[in-house]
Amino acid sequence: MSRAVLEDGADAAVIDVGSNSVRLVVYRVDGRALTPILNEKVMAGLGRDIGHTGVLSANGAEAAMRAIKRFATLIEALHIEQVFAVGTAAVREAKDGRAFAKRIEEETGVKLRILSGEDEARLSALGVSAGAPDAKGLVGDLGGASLELIAISPKGVGRGETFPIGPLTLMRGDEIDYDQINERVAGALSDTKLLAKRGGDFYAVGGAWRALGRIDLALRNHPLGVLHHHEMSRAQVLKVAEVVRGQSKRSLEKLEEAAAKRAETLPYAAVVLAHIMQMGQFERVILSAFGLREGVLIERMSAQALATHPLIAAAEALAGRWSRNRAFGAALEQWIAPILEKQPNVFPKKREEVLRGAAARLADVGGPLHPDQRVEVMFDLVLRAPLAAISHEERAFLAAAIHHRYTKAAPRHAEAYMRLLDDERQAAAAALGAALRLGADLSGRSETLLASFDASAVDGKLVLRVKKEAAHLVTETAARRLDAAAQALGLTAETKIV
Repeated sequence: MSRAVLEDGADAAVIDVGSNSVRLVVYRVDGRALTPILNEKVMAGLGRDIGHTGVLSANGAEAAMRAIKRFATLIEALHIEQVFAVGTAAVREAKDGRAFAKRIEEETGVKLRILSGEDEARLSALGVSAGAPDAKGLVGDLGGASLELIAISPKGVGRGETFPIGPLTLMRGDEIDYDQINERVAGALSDTKLLAKRGGDFYAVGGAWRALGRIDLALRNHPLGVLHHHEMSRAQVLKVAEVVRGQSKRSLEKLEEAAAKRAETLPYAAVVLAHIMQMGQFERVILSAFGLREGVLIERMSAQALATHPLIAAAEALAGRWSRNRAFGAALEQWIAPILEKQPNVFPKKREEVLRGAAARLADVGGPLHPDQRVEVMFDLVLRAPLAAISHEERAFLAAAIHHRYTKAAPRHAEAYMRLLDDERQAAAAALGAALRLGADLSGRSETLLASFDASAVDGKLVLRVKKEAAHLVTETAARRLDAAAQALGLTAETKIV
């Protein structure tokens, strides 16, 4: 079991032995980017009985052992050397938790790191920061047995607190007594100063809360079924909680696939989230698909890897699967900057710069596809790609820009394009895509040839300057790309040989 700095370009495995589920996720590590390539989960219910027996569920322990034995075999077969296994609240709190960890090591060779509540909160917050580096507010990670809370800001994370109000801890038989649950949750949270009507954003981590998010997506007929960075106002959270409260277990199982797997625990998760929103007076919940497991790896990343913005890193990782050369994306980002310099920002300036950088890294993603296929698939491919540090509106903008990198026409039948982007952002995405297309097609996606040209917006014109020795590279097609880019920018085209 390695505790060294993560090796870039290799795979890393995280085994998360939780109170409700036992999961293996294998990530491809590309600098700061963590791309899941294998994800398996068993709902073992390890902490199901801990609230009234103080020990791990016997059936849950056997289910967890079977799962971990399989995970260990997979890891060996895949030749993964970077392996990190962690145990959370159930293993930490159970009287027989350490004995169970010892059994895991004896039978599988997997050494379990039993996390303290404070460490669990800190790692969850680190994971959230991996997916939202500008996050500012409070992170809450709801596991099966406990809730971890920790403050977060772009400067780092605060000190974590843990509370024994996970759904499995709150359960008392099959019948749900909401008055009793509300009293227990309110009592458990009464001593924390982390809530205290702080307002702002609450970042929700955990499978049960993601299931609530899926219900919200269904209730609102949301155009993008991506849970990461899905936002819910306080009113929407309370509405979902009321819907869940009004459903029987059988009704919940029919409501939504993700909810069906957690039908027993959803009512408790909804109560906890509603209390947090009310006590903290948060304006919105932001769901995070990044959490403890990603935090375990972020903790071991080099300073050099962490220096890259996670969206840029994720775009480079995605493009690296398809394109020949990562260096071209970085060169293209610099090349298009003078073209777009005088264009109005449709996102805050720093965010738009990051989005343009990500778009430049993705400019060659469609390269291996047949030309007839690119226009049909590129919008959806980027819209739903495993990207970090990006909101739903920004996803739609980035997807539209890459779509326009291949065509002037707007995406067809793309509800997310119409509902998530206003006219200004649609136009800005078209301009960005046209600038990407100009640079990529002029240079044949070669950063060396790209240096033979420069383009900028000057006095109402898009001026392309070409080195004399590269004049033969400006073909009729290249001229059309220049005209199209100028039109998208509201300029006229001009070429100069220098």
